Amino acid sequence: MKKLISLLGTSLLALVLAVPAFAAEQPIKVYINGSNVSFTAGTPYLKNNTVLVPFRVIFEKLGLQVLYNAQTGTITGTSSSLKLSLKIGSNRATLNGTVKKMSTAPLSIGGTTYIPLRFIAEATGGTAVWDSGSRSVKIKAAVSTVTDEKDITALIHLANQYYNTEQASRFYSLVDAGEDVTGMVADMDSSFELYDVKNTIESLKVLQIQGNEATAVTVEKAVRTGGVYIPDENIEYLYELVRKDGKWKIASMEVQDRTVLLTREQGMTAAVLPQATATTIKDKLSKYYQYMSAENTDAISALMTSYGEEYDAATKSDMQDYFDTYDHRYTLNNSNIFYYSNEEAAVYAETTIKDADSGESYKQSLIFLFVKSEDGAWTVDETYNLSFDGDQS
Repeated sequence: MKKLISLLGTSLLALVLAVPAFAAEQPIKVYINGSNVSFTAGTPYLKNNTVLVPFRVIFEKLGLQVLYNAQTGTITGTSSSLKLSLKIGSNRATLNGTVKKMSTAPLSIGGTTYIPLRFIAEATGGTAVWDSGSRSVKIKAAVSTVTDEKDITALIHLANQYYNTEQASRFYSLVDAGEDVTGMVADMDSSFELYDVKNTIESLKVLQIQGNEATAVTVEKAVRTGGVYIPDENIEYLYELVRKDGKWKIASMEVQDRTVLLTREQGMTAAVLPQATATTIKDKLSKYYQYMSAENTDAISALMTSYGEEYDAATKSDMQDYFDTYDHRYTLNNSNIFYYSNEEAAVYAETTIKDADSGESYKQSLIFLFVKSEDGAWTVDETYNLSFDGDQS
C-alpha cells in the first residue's frame, strides 16, 4: 500500500510540473476585437509580467497563415504584407526581415508552443491591453485592408473604362458627388464630343484607408486619338474615396502633377500647311513675346481667344498681377508648327526669359495652341509648358 501511495504521489508531482503555475489561479481570457478566443491546446498564462498563449490559434485569429518546423522549433506566420518568424528558446524574432527583441522567448510545455501575446498583437499592427482585475487581455486587431484595396483598385479601373468608352452616366454612377450629376454628365458628354483620348492607368497605389475614407494616387497616360488637339500627357491624380452603403465611391480626383509628352524632335518636325498661314501664325507668336516684354496686357489680350468679358477681364487681371511681380524680357529662339488642321495649329516654341533685376536667364519650351475664329483670325487659345530650366547666364 505504501508503495502504491508513493507511486501515485510521484505521478501527481509529474503532472503538476507539466502544467504552468497559473493552474490554481483564475484563467486568463483573451479577446480579439471583443470576441473571446477559445484555446483547445493549452491555456494562456502569465510569466515575468508577460502573457504567453498557444501560438496557432492566435496566429490564425490575427490573419496569419501558420508554418511550424518541429525540427528547428521555428514558428512562421505570413500574410499579404507580413512575415513573422519566432524560435523556441530565443527572444529574437524576425519581422519582415528586421530582427526584433521580445520580452520573453517562446517556449514549449507539454507539446504546446507558447508565444508572448503582446508582441504578436503589436507585430500585426494591433494593440494589447492587460486588465489585471479580470485577468484578461483585450486585443484590438488591425483591420485587414486587403479587400478594401482590391475594391478601390477595381473601382478606379472601372471608372477609367467608362471614361475610355465615353459612358459619362456610368462614370458618374461611381462618384459620390453629393448633388445632382445631370450637369456634370452633360459636361463630360460635351468633352467627349470635342476630344478623343485614350487614358491608361500606368500605376495605382492606395495610400491610406481609415474607416470609410481612403486616398489613392495614380499615374495616368492620356493619349490623343482624334478630335480637337490636346497634347499627350502623363498625369498624377490624387483620389479621395468614401464608402457609402458598403460600397466605395470616388469623392474627388485632383491633379497633382502633369507632364506633356512631346520630345524636341517631335516638336521640330514641320507639319504640312499653307505658307501664308504658317507666316501669319509665326508672326503672331513673335508679337506675343514682344508684347510680353513690353508688359502690354491690351495687346496680348487682343492676340488671345475671347471667352466672354468676364473671362477675358480675369485673364487680363492675372497678367497684370504677373507683370507687377516680375520684370522679365523674352526672346523667341525657335518655333515650329508641328500640328495643323483647318481650324487648329500647335506650335513648339523655345524661348529665353531674362530677369531684368537679377540678370539671370532661363530657358523655356512650350506648346502654343492657335485656333481659327469664324472671321478667319488665328488666336492663342492655350499654352502647355514642356520645360523650364535656369542657366544662370
